[in-house]
Amino acid sequence: MTVMSQPVMAAARRPMSGTDASAHGSTGNGPAVGGVVLLSGGLGGAQLAPALARALGPVSLTVIVNVGDDLDWHGLRVCPDLDTVLYALGGHLDRERGWGRTGDTFTVTNALGVLGEAAWFGIGDRDLATHLVRSDLLKAGRSLTEVTMDLARRLGVRRPAVLPASDEPCPTVLELGDGRRIGFQEWYVGMGAVPAVRDVVFGTGAAAPAALDALDGAAAVVFGPSNPLTSIGTILALDGMAEAAAAVPRRIAVSPTVSAVGSPDGTITHHALARRQLLAASGQTDSPSGVATHYGCRHPGLVDLYLIDERDADEAADVANAGLRPVLAPLLDAAGLAASLTELLR
Repeated sequence: MTVMSQPVMAAARRPMSGTDASAHGSTGNGPAVGGVVLLSGGLGGAQLAPALARALGPVSLTVIVNVGDDLDWHGLRVCPDLDTVLYALGGHLDRERGWGRTGDTFTVTNALGVLGEAAWFGIGDRDLATHLVRSDLLKAGRSLTEVTMDLARRLGVRRPAVLPASDEPCPTVLELGDGRRIGFQEWYVGMGAVPAVRDVVFGTGAAAPAALDALDGAAAVVFGPSNPLTSIGTILALDGMAEAAAAVPRRIAVSPTVSAVGSPDGTITHHALARRQLLAASGQTDSPSGVATHYGCRHPGLVDLYLIDERDADEAADVANAGLRPVLAPLLDAAGLAASLTELLR
């Protein structure tokens, strides 16, 4: 990890005095006490969360996950980002696809298509079991937070804690260039993220009490390498969430994109296309500095340190101009990125 050569940035690696440590919730020698919160979407957060939990060691990590992508599908409540994070932490994630459970089959989804039912949202047969259990527990009156903690236990996730950003449905709606308003998944999956987007309308509602409690007691919050609009933005749009995050002593964001790598492949290509479309709708570019500008304009003063890939050092000045302090780190190496984040928390 390289901290850019600005006097204010040098403090990010310098051991703090006792007075500073007390003010920032750090012991000065180890990661910040009081715990770390990771705000996460699906793939990016799912890749980082296991590595960050290992790097932090005994320091508690809580992952607060976007629920704006959730949908009701053939009578079942589906939470794609929550499931991706849980599967990754429990060792069940199909990493080649970037979603769903490893070794899954799609007999039920294919049969739905044969019967003339909607089948554009592919749910694997093992994945289906998760949605059946979740839906039954929700119908029994349990909150999404309680259900997620139960599912984590059943999937073998001991740590970190995984929490939904809200216990209420708060769907993200996209206004397309032709004026249609549709749910995020219909655009992202059903339409392949191809149609131009005019506006992103965040769902509104209360943040989950457990999520707010986690932020209230945290020494640091990390805005994960997820879409800044439809993953992180949807979390911050919930009542009280942005204020709770702003009150955390250390606030670090990770760029979800690496410009120097060029065109990605497979699932990453789909994510990149969607991010490019959505950032364009908000007047920004899909680049490390474009995302930094988004944070600086949409959430001024919220993000302090901003991690960009070592190969994107030429964008550091633009990041600084957006009001965020740039830090170089190996973004495409989950273990290296986690180590860089942990060092910044010392």
